[in-house]
Amino acid sequence: MDVYGTPAAALDRLVARSLQPPAEFVGAVRRALGALGATLRERGGRPGAAGSEPRVLKIIKGGSYGRGTALKGGCDSELVIFLNCFKSYEDQGAHRAEILNEMRAQLESWWMEPFPGLSLEFPEQDVSGVLQFRLASEDLESWMDVSLVPAFDALGQLSSGGKPKPEVYSALLNSGCQGGEHAACFAELRRDFVNTRPAKVKNLILLVKHWYRQVCSQEGRRGTLPPVYALELLTIFAWEQGSGKDAFSLAQGFRTVLSLIHQHQQLCVFWSVYYGFEDTAVGRFLQGQLERPRPVILDPADPTWDVGNGATWQWDMLAQEAGSCYDRLCFLQAPGSPVQPWEGPGLPRAGCSGLGHPIQRDADQRTPKDSGSLSAVTPKDSLSAVRLRTGSGQSPSPAPSPSGMTSSTAPVPGMLSDLSQIPSKELDLFIQDHLKPSPKFQEQVSRAIESVLRCLRENCVYKASRVIKGGSFGRGTALKGGCDAELVIFFNCFRDYQDQGARRAEILDDMQAQLDSWCRDPVPSLSFKFPDQNGPGTLQFRLTSTALGSWIDVSLLPAFDAIGKLSSGTKPKPHVYPTLINNSCHGGEHAACFAELRRNFVNTRPAKLKNLILLVKHWYNQVAAQNRGEPACASLPPAYALELLTIFAWEQGWGKDSFNMAQGLRTVLGLVQQHRQLCVYWTVNYDLEDPALRTYLLGQLRKPRPLVLDPADPTWNVGQGNWELLAREAAALGTQACFVSGDGTPVQAWDVMPALLYQTPAGDLDKFISEFLQPTRQFLDQVNRAVNTICSFLRENCFRNSPIKVLKVVKGGSSGKGTALRGHSDADLVVFLSCFRQFTEQGNTRAEIISEIRAQLEACQQEQQFEVKFEISKWENPRVLSFSLSSQRTLDQSVDFDVLPAFDALGQLGSGGKPSPQVYVDLIHNYNNAGEYSTCFTELQRDFIVSRPTKLKSLIRLVKHWYRQCNKMPKGKGSLPPQHGLELLTVYAWEQGGQESQFNMAEGFRTVLELVTQYRQLCVYWTVNYDAENKIIGDFLKLQLNKPRPIILDPADPTGNLGHNARWDLLAKEAAAYASALCCRGWDGTPIQPWPVKPN
Repeated sequence: MDVYGTPAAALDRLVARSLQPPAEFVGAVRRALGALGATLRERGGRPGAAGSEPRVLKIIKGGSYGRGTALKGGCDSELVIFLNCFKSYEDQGAHRAEILNEMRAQLESWWMEPFPGLSLEFPEQDVSGVLQFRLASEDLESWMDVSLVPAFDALGQLSSGGKPKPEVYSALLNSGCQGGEHAACFAELRRDFVNTRPAKVKNLILLVKHWYRQVCSQEGRRGTLPPVYALELLTIFAWEQGSGKDAFSLAQGFRTVLSLIHQHQQLCVFWSVYYGFEDTAVGRFLQGQLERPRPVILDPADPTWDVGNGATWQWDMLAQEAGSCYDRLCFLQAPGSPVQPWEGPGLPRAGCSGLGHPIQRDADQRTPKDSGSLSAVTPKDSLSAVRLRTGSGQSPSPAPSPSGMTSSTAPVPGMLSDLSQIPSKELDLFIQDHLKPSPKFQEQVSRAIESVLRCLRENCVYKASRVIKGGSFGRGTALKGGCDAELVIFFNCFRDYQDQGARRAEILDDMQAQLDSWCRDPVPSLSFKFPDQNGPGTLQFRLTSTALGSWIDVSLLPAFDAIGKLSSGTKPKPHVYPTLINNSCHGGEHAACFAELRRNFVNTRPAKLKNLILLVKHWYNQVAAQNRGEPACASLPPAYALELLTIFAWEQGWGKDSFNMAQGLRTVLGLVQQHRQLCVYWTVNYDLEDPALRTYLLGQLRKPRPLVLDPADPTWNVGQGNWELLAREAAALGTQACFVSGDGTPVQAWDVMPALLYQTPAGDLDKFISEFLQPTRQFLDQVNRAVNTICSFLRENCFRNSPIKVLKVVKGGSSGKGTALRGHSDADLVVFLSCFRQFTEQGNTRAEIISEIRAQLEACQQEQQFEVKFEISKWENPRVLSFSLSSQRTLDQSVDFDVLPAFDALGQLGSGGKPSPQVYVDLIHNYNNAGEYSTCFTELQRDFIVSRPTKLKSLIRLVKHWYRQCNKMPKGKGSLPPQHGLELLTVYAWEQGGQESQFNMAEGFRTVLELVTQYRQLCVYWTVNYDAENKIIGDFLKLQLNKPRPIILDPADPTGNLGHNARWDLLAKEAAAYASALCCRGWDGTPIQPWPVKPN
């Protein structure tokens, strides 16, 4: 287990196999500590004092075990027991000794019945105010030192992600405590700060702690080294500043942490997730803390605790070891080159001494002595404090576009315009106040441009046929401060694309001469300047209003009029784009010829969408300004790519004039983070009908991602450039105030994927499913953990004091059938109860049962350490309890549940067994509405799908995704057929189409679409669970099958016709449209043929 002897590429395997504690030991400890917690709650702190014993308010599991950073071999855990007898920090000292004695007695009594596989021992009690004991495995390979800590409940009941009230920390400072004396009171915050981190960050923490343990064993002086918790915090800091992603190189992260340790004399690390400088008293105290000897690493939960404590701990021993190991095997890549540390604000740079990243603090972390930049590293609750620097008042280097135009970016005004600090509900106001250009400046520019054009028309040798105003000024997306405009001048002398090259230089010289003359008498209030002419084929000048603090970069582009005059809303003539493609031009070389289409594509959008574009471009400019000088910044994609991405996000996710600005921004930044999968294009001006154009477009779609085709010019992939920096900054912004709603919950993005199904070539459908629809293992594990939590609750906690028994819990829905879509974390749980003895009883008492389950869930939240948020039912007698479950300990995101109480009609059915006909006879006699008791047959519904081949379930996912897209369309009256009906139709198509386990995905999809278009003839049913042998069932089936089409009978419940009374016409219309789309065409453009399947 020597970390130095492990190759860099094998560090992940080292952590997984050798550093994570055994699951059996962790499970045994969890059960033991859970039982101990229950004992302490039942008996209180002082059982002998009848009538006055303190009550346990809550118990928090802390230490490395609680934080999720326990190391194999030996680890620690804190059980912080909050008692109602402590009314203040000072109260803790008065009764603590007595309480600890009584807790020890309780502990010894509790261990009278030991837990299997564990031993208990009391070591020497060398820490005041704490009761220590050790739990060890039978083989003594694993052990955990547990500290019981009675404490004052300073925080009370905090909502998830909530911040303590300011008086909590004011009272702490007024208590006159020593540094970290009352750290136990904040164990919950400390645990959550670490435990909510991605799994791989915690793996990196394990690696660093293992290294620390190795150093300690060599030096034999562990008592003088800094606490290992300081290294946990340092690791989080390194990850926040250097990566911030869930997936990263463990070797690179490890190398970064050791570099920070090596340069510990300069470390000053703190977070303001729970406290900050807003409160005067706390601010003064923090100022003093930050002036302590380096290293300073403040506990994010308790500002009095300097975990780094440079005056006490011997960091130099760790630093010496860290600095001597960079040439070890663990820091060598496969070719032998050294692993480089991450680079970022506050992190060491390779080959440089010192942290070397002067920064400015944001408003939340500015101290009274701040002026200019600081050498101290001061991370905020995310990366903003070290990343967000005020703009210099200059625009970043413009990103070049294929036509020679520049995507000029406006300067980032000071911290007032720092997007991360704007509350989500104030984003609209922020845009109006800070991003919308000055109307007066716009008017001045318009007059100047008209004057320039008049001069050119009257005086130039070559005559222009017309002029198009483009750029952000023409598109209506100009930002306050600085923007760009294109004046595309179409000259009669250009007869084709090639003509432009021959005479362009002469025309540009002539135009410059005319402008030299014009600028002697410019528009009042504007100054005129020729910058360096860095765009070939263009003449550039800048108009500036010093009084209004605004400027505009104008590009004059002589061009061939490829499309001629177009009437509003019409497409270019069919020959335009084939001629462009046959011209063998470079991508976007003739983009100026299509400026009118480009302008109209954006400028006709709703005003609020253009406001969202301004917000996205402001963020883009802010990123460019903060990272000016970095190589990645010089090659950013053009701002126009972000404009198009914003339009795409709105079209696919919302499409209405009015929307939530924060949701729109979050959606766009989410797409930026998925740039490696982006495939965005439109067919408003060009399409697949022309064979030559279709071949060209299919060639474009085969190119590496990101692909963002200009809607006006198919040769221009606007998405070219380095997206990594944008993606990193987009992730960093995700936890800031701009994405927190009024109730404190995160703002949710619209449901938009980085590529569209109908634009995906048929040959790429398997890849589309794999990349976008197939749930990840992490996602499935998350849902399973949530399901296990609720299943355990239903079996063990519900109806404990009731004669009602839970007979079984069955997971249904898409997660139960194995057809869940990625990102849709929902689960259906059907609870079969002993109180239901027949179908009708299920409906009569269901409301009371649901009410009881809800009450028990609410009561168990604290004990089980999960949170539930209920959906209010609109029905008096609801059939389902809907809620979302979240847990900071076990889940990365919330999981939505539908819990349905049901009658156990099937009983214990063997695998593959068929229900007794009497079950269906009883059903037929008792049902009133179709599918009324379908929940009773959940097992059969699940088994009907779950046993199917993997590829068929992939086809089902594809059909379900298509169905979800259809569901976004306006429907008017009525609703689409149920999704389960489409699942069954897909199974039917596959069964009738050959039942091959491996098949052509496009053919299967095309077959389902064909069946949907033939819905008036659909008659689909199975006899796997019921048939006509029983007369009552047979007669009932005849009645069902004689009803109007479409008919799709549930194979588990014959009363459920999933084709009845739904808007199949709308679905059929969408199916017909998709059948002619790219997803149903071969590479040569020929339509994919469906399997020969009849609709009945």
